[in-house]
Amino acid sequence: MSERWEPAFLAVSSAVGEPLELASRALGDDGARQAEDLLRGLAARSRDARAKALARVLSQVAAAIDAMRLG
Repeated sequence: MSERWEPAFLAVSSAVGEPLELASRALGDDGARQAEDLLRGLAARSRDARAKALARVLSQVAAAIDAMRLG
C-alpha cells in the first residue's frame, strides 16, 4: 500500500458515501496534496475514470488488510 494514509482515507470515505468535499477538507491542505492523484480521478467527468481511480486505491487498502491478517 502507499506509504501515505491520505489516499486510503479519502478512498474509504468515498466508498462509504462521505461527500468528497468533506473528506478532502478533513485532510487539510497538506493531506489533500498527498491525495491529489485520487482527488483528480474522483473529480473526473467519466464514471469509468472515477471508478478506476477509486478501485486502484481500495485494492491497495484491501491488500494491506489481507497482509495484516496473514502476518
